Amino acid sequence: HLHCHSQYSTMDGLCSPYELLSAAKDLGQTTLAITDHGTLSSHREMQKASAELGIKPILGIEAYISETDRFDRRDIRKRDDNTSVFNHLIILAKDQAGLENLQRLSEIAWTEGYYYKPRIDLEVLSEYSEGLIILSGCLNGLISKAIERNDMEKAKEYARWFQKQFGDDFYIEVQSHNPYDINKGLLDIA
Repeated sequence: HLHCHSQYSTMDGLCSPYELLSAAKDLGQTTLAITDHGTLSSHREMQKASAELGIKPILGIEAYISETDRFDRRDIRKRDDNTSVFNHLIILAKDQAGLENLQRLSEIAWTEGYYYKPRIDLEVLSEYSEGLIILSGCLNGLISKAIERNDMEKAKEYARWFQKQFGDDFYIEVQSHNPYDINKGLLDIA
């Protein structure tokens, strides 16, 4: 399937869900995932356009996940431990339970975890994990950032946590534009 962002929360893509689905259909695709940064705001339009065009929607989010916890509000510019409170993680709903958990995670991110951006953490992700598929994320993902810091043990620790929590519903995300060393580390961990 294709995995895209819409215009609703990010500049990663400038297309509406209808335009994305039309392009997917023209390419012979039958399914399209939508994962806006930190929001589920495009889901309704995605569902409407999917019904009209006959393409299966996969509803998700590119969540912001804190490396420490969702309550961490230390200064984002001066962090002695070199951690980030705004790592990316792709979360997809694979069924109704997953969609409900995705909605709950989004609510928690906006209420409990909000610090410049809506954030979750591993604790709340574990609590609301049923029915979810996880992709490790882009260069700003927890695993990629650990590899970038040359902390392969931390990268492996994160991968083991996600694999234990999500089993076959956890995927390492490798992107062609990543630096070679990051992709090599991701592939070695995978």
